[in-house]
Amino acid sequence: MNLVNLGDERLKNLGDTISYVFEGQEFRANHMNQMGRKLATALKSLGIGKGDHVVVSMPNSPEVFMCFQAIWRIGAVIVPIMFLLGENETRYILNHSDAKAVVTSNDLLEKVENAGRGIDHIEHIIVLGGAEKEGQIDFYSLLNTSEPASHTEDMAPNDVALMIYTSGTTGRPKGVMLSHDNLYQNATASWEAAEASKGDVTILSLPLAHSFGVVVMNAGFCSPFVESLGVLMRWFDPEEVFRLIEKYRATQFIGVPTMYQILLNHPGSDKYDTSSLERCTISAAPVTEELYRAFTTKFDCDMLEGYGLTEASPAVAIERRSLQRKVGSTGMPLPGIEVKIVDHEDREVPTGEQGEIVVKGPNVMQGYYKRAAETAETLRGGWLHTGDVGFCDEDGYLFITDRIKDMIIKGGYNIYPSEIEGYLEAHPGIGEVSVIGIPDDKYGEEIMAFIVRTPDQDLAEAEIIDFAKSKMTPFKAPSQIKFIDGLPKSLVGKVLKKELRKMI
Repeated sequence: MNLVNLGDERLKNLGDTISYVFEGQEFRANHMNQMGRKLATALKSLGIGKGDHVVVSMPNSPEVFMCFQAIWRIGAVIVPIMFLLGENETRYILNHSDAKAVVTSNDLLEKVENAGRGIDHIEHIIVLGGAEKEGQIDFYSLLNTSEPASHTEDMAPNDVALMIYTSGTTGRPKGVMLSHDNLYQNATASWEAAEASKGDVTILSLPLAHSFGVVVMNAGFCSPFVESLGVLMRWFDPEEVFRLIEKYRATQFIGVPTMYQILLNHPGSDKYDTSSLERCTISAAPVTEELYRAFTTKFDCDMLEGYGLTEASPAVAIERRSLQRKVGSTGMPLPGIEVKIVDHEDREVPTGEQGEIVVKGPNVMQGYYKRAAETAETLRGGWLHTGDVGFCDEDGYLFITDRIKDMIIKGGYNIYPSEIEGYLEAHPGIGEVSVIGIPDDKYGEEIMAFIVRTPDQDLAEAEIIDFAKSKMTPFKAPSQIKFIDGLPKSLVGKVLKKELRKMI
């Protein structure tokens, strides 16, 4: 098997459909396929082959998908790097991954060259929009001198296809090894769970150099609808999202909670016709009921919450349109995936009781690159230990509570920040909020909230604390408030609570 077979089969069955629109230009299926095949030939001519690691670090563009297809076709391994990562983080991944080549864009070239200086195993730097000169190869010059590859490497199901580095929110990034079968199974299960009855026009603004891009591409290949189309954005821009929804009559948007909060509060939203929007998918962090209610009401659309993590390829559970919605739930596990909740000794807890979420299925990673001990710990007992806290109800619905590392223990009681954040978001003067535990002599930990005010709001600490006490058990209310201009976030929009702790 080889993941590129998904795209080859769709082209064979549906013909030369429009795959993507990017900055006003259409990219058709046959063109994308041929460009990927040409790049495959070009990479082989550079001595890159089965099992070699190739870094892809570019802003969103159709060429990212061409790279994915080319690298897999020759049996090599993709190592995507977020284009916004700094030089030090980029250098760490370039070195640790044993990359043989890098594909990047001209605007990132200086950073990549600096980061890769002195790393002997990097033999080639291929640059989109670059020039033919010593130390770099122009992307399209390389393609235009190559014939489309006719041969596709046959890969074993457990052969690694993708090595994606975690965000490093809990330490040094780890290279998560995902196989061809991991990604194939997750793509087909995700498509089945989507329960699509027609083709969607989907706005794609999350970084492609992440597990998101891989799932979008592979699950998209599973669509039997010729009208399925991705409207690709170079990066997230809220007003551009509205403009593209109006222009292409987009029916679907995929994002993280931060994006939805920004779209909800954006002053320009009413200038555009967004009535075509039918469905939004939201993941990466727990979704508060306040955000869900406000967004779906304003834009008259459905919102389906999903749960996943890089180590699970990444999707684990998602809400289904055919099933009852339960407030706070991420729906049911995807077909073929098992989920259970365990205590600190890995014993399964009763239904409805909170504990660590563990996962088993064909989507679970092969392990962490060059990290045998951490692999064994994370996959102990044959289950992927996610580090996330949650519970399952009597119908099998999964509810995500928080990260184990973010849980606050105050006076011996477990308190989950996401619960407090949900209550505080209901305050009209609060734009964004994040809650952490801080050391306290009396209780062990106290509760502190970091708050970003909505425009033109002048809030006081006492006002927020009184509001919190009116909405929840006073014991759970924050004792301290810190107003800041913006919450520190990872490149996919997750709030970095370790950075908030540094501010204390």
